[in-house]
Amino acid sequence: MARKPRKPRKVPKLLRGGQDTSKALNNIGKALQQQALQSTAKQLSESLPEGYELKQRPKYLEVTEKRLMAMGVIDLKPLFAKSSKKKFSKKGGWYLDVPIRRKARGMSRRMYDQLRAVDMGGQKKLNIVSDYLYDNRGVSDAPLLNYKPKSNTITKIASGKGRHDYVAFRRVSNNSSPSSWIVNRDRVTVANTSKTFVANVNRLMKYNMKNM
Repeated sequence: MARKPRKPRKVPKLLRGGQDTSKALNNIGKALQQQALQSTAKQLSESLPEGYELKQRPKYLEVTEKRLMAMGVIDLKPLFAKSSKKKFSKKGGWYLDVPIRRKARGMSRRMYDQLRAVDMGGQKKLNIVSDYLYDNRGVSDAPLLNYKPKSNTITKIASGKGRHDYVAFRRVSNNSSPSSWIVNRDRVTVANTSKTFVANVNRLMKYNMKNM
């Protein structure tokens, strides 16, 4: 008795070629990539000491951070952490004292008048506390991006006859706030970007502060 011919098997859409195949492969690739990231995160989490937790940062926060960098809004703290001049504390943390020169043209008028009026009494340098040290500090529409340094001390240094230099020393360490060393923060405004972007920047800073 002759056998009945077998019905041809249906070829899955994935193997048929065309746009559907390309889209399917792309989706599979993304799924495998995400699965690999989650697996790696899980393995690393299991190897961390008790009390530590490893989290994956949401994609929109990564996009927000990249856009900030493109705008020139940069966090200097990670760069200081890589400096060969940093020192280490007894508790194992790191710190670095950063000298920041302040020129007269960058000061507010009241700050310049205050520093100029201080008599050094023949000393080569003198520390002065000024409430006006951060008068011209830029401000962002994202509240968590803003930060006011804790020290208001600036050093007046004799540099020649009737001439002086002004240097403010700030300390950065592993415990410094994520918002303490961000430059060009004043570029993050609703006028320059959008309400959504400003809100995402605030979420990014909140995430960084929580996971520092």
